[in-house]
Amino acid sequence: MTAGLVTATGVSHADGFRPNEAWTANPYYGTRGTYFADATGDGRADAIVVNDDRVTVRRSTGTRFKPNEAWTANPYYGTRGTYFADVTGDRRADAIVVNDDRVTVRRSTGTRFKPNEAWTANPYYGTRGTYFADVTGDRRADAIVVNEEGVTVRRSMGDRFTPNETWTTNPYYGTRGTYFADVTGDGRADAIVVNDDRVTVRRSTGTGFAPNETWTTNPYYGTRGTYFADVTGDGRADAIVVNDDRVTVRRSTGTGFAPNETWTTNPYYGTRGTYFADATGDGRADAIVVNDDRVTLRRSHVADRGGRSRQGLG
Repeated sequence: MTAGLVTATGVSHADGFRPNEAWTANPYYGTRGTYFADATGDGRADAIVVNDDRVTVRRSTGTRFKPNEAWTANPYYGTRGTYFADVTGDRRADAIVVNDDRVTVRRSTGTRFKPNEAWTANPYYGTRGTYFADVTGDRRADAIVVNEEGVTVRRSMGDRFTPNETWTTNPYYGTRGTYFADVTGDGRADAIVVNDDRVTVRRSTGTGFAPNETWTTNPYYGTRGTYFADVTGDGRADAIVVNDDRVTVRRSTGTGFAPNETWTTNPYYGTRGTYFADATGDGRADAIVVNDDRVTLRRSHVADRGGRSRQGLG
């Protein structure tokens, strides 16, 4: 099912991802990882590349990614993972590295990443995954670890992560993936699990994850990837599935995921990665594809109830 409306001009514009745009004219991906997060604090996700020698950024202008900038003069990546999330609460994504012995952070100034800071004095990573998302609602991304026996959290204080807290007393991870995103719209990232038969959610209360809720009664995962991001602009992360033939979305209602909608009628995934982040600054996550030759983007388009597009037709 694809939602659609007739605009004031009488032309129907279905909700979905708009036609493909080239946002770089040349390759841009990293040997140690490619990421999309707002490192500058202007509300638009930037392209971030981690290579063996340094971290570089290409700023989003809302219509393209600008020329390459070196944001570190030396290597910065983790043996247990490299992440970009706003752990300080200044609306700029910081660089986070997880190593065998500790978690370190390099704060974003908006033009570079500052010197390294130790945010834990001991190891903190999970056998089932390590994540950074704001589960407490204070606008700072917290450190989340998923192990065989449960989920634990270390809250961000803006300059360190606090001692470990148990947020589930039993296992909570998915055979098809575990995610943390705000699907309820209350400003706190919830725990989301994708299994072979359904998608379930445990809501964040700010101090723990509430009991398990079924958000789909049937399978929903992609052969090319499953994602959770707010593509509709209502403040709730939606379920996004990338398959060989198309991209589909199930909108979050705050208590479940609505029926499936087709958001592209043809394949859209990258040989170097597929991502969903708001690179245009309109409050809706766009579809971003990284291929060997360039980075391309398909903007999220949602029509409003007044008959006008909520995404300019350019």
